[in-house]
Amino acid sequence: MPAAVLLPMLIFVGVIKLTLAAAGRNKRYPFDVSISHRVAGQSVLSEFNDKSADLFGHLIMLTFLFNLPFIYIGAYKLLGIEKVMPWLLVPFYAAGIIYILVKTIRTTKSKNNLRLGLEAEWFVSSELHGIETTGYKVFHDIQCDKFNIDHLVVGPNGVFAIETKGRRKPTNSKTAKEKSQEHVVNVKGKILEFPNFTDTSIIEQATRQAKWAGTWLSEATAEQIVVSPVVTIPGWFVKIISKPIVPVIATKILRKQIPKLQGQQLSFEQIKRITHQVKQKTLRVDDVI
Repeated sequence: MPAAVLLPMLIFVGVIKLTLAAAGRNKRYPFDVSISHRVAGQSVLSEFNDKSADLFGHLIMLTFLFNLPFIYIGAYKLLGIEKVMPWLLVPFYAAGIIYILVKTIRTTKSKNNLRLGLEAEWFVSSELHGIETTGYKVFHDIQCDKFNIDHLVVGPNGVFAIETKGRRKPTNSKTAKEKSQEHVVNVKGKILEFPNFTDTSIIEQATRQAKWAGTWLSEATAEQIVVSPVVTIPGWFVKIISKPIVPVIATKILRKQIPKLQGQQLSFEQIKRITHQVKQKTLRVDDVI
């Protein structure tokens, strides 16, 4: 009985693995994937795929648990024994189902948030497209110590670590005034005021990551390199109430504003050395998607 329930799932997984193995037999990529550079949101995409796999695992466990009473009773019936599910097992059985359902809810919410973050990084990446024609170098998903920098822009006026944050807009506005403000984020120093919540962690995170990048590049290039933090929130109109600690720039004007930022003036040779180091941090290293 357990095999009868699990067999379709095992066949499904087996067919996928065999198909992939057959497709890759005596064949390989015509290029080295590991030395290609990471694309925008690649870390988020990997997490997103992991959550999809987790949901598939939850489905298997939930299917098994829901069929467990029938497996238990049916197995005894095959032996010619009439048996009922012991009441002592019911609480454990119910707890197992509730646990999987809670995990499913949390995984689904996490996957939904990852989707927002992924779309936000892709949106910023598309807006940065073309800035390289003006002498800038753009890198995505820079791998650091247990975190990543979403985008790094290197140009004559400095190195800029761009922190991208995807935030949803409220849809429950009733008055005209509320509707006009539902897409506005007010910037007050290190505080970002959204219509229905306030955030101070974004500025702090951007500052912390830029400081780390500056220390790393200074050590790697053997000269003092300052990395300036920048925050962008795709889809939101930015209203400066008081001077921000970190530039908060609307994504739509990001490409135009970066050349106007006052960072560290860099020579062509410095830009060349910096980009060489950054390229090493953006290598894929593996073929995981």
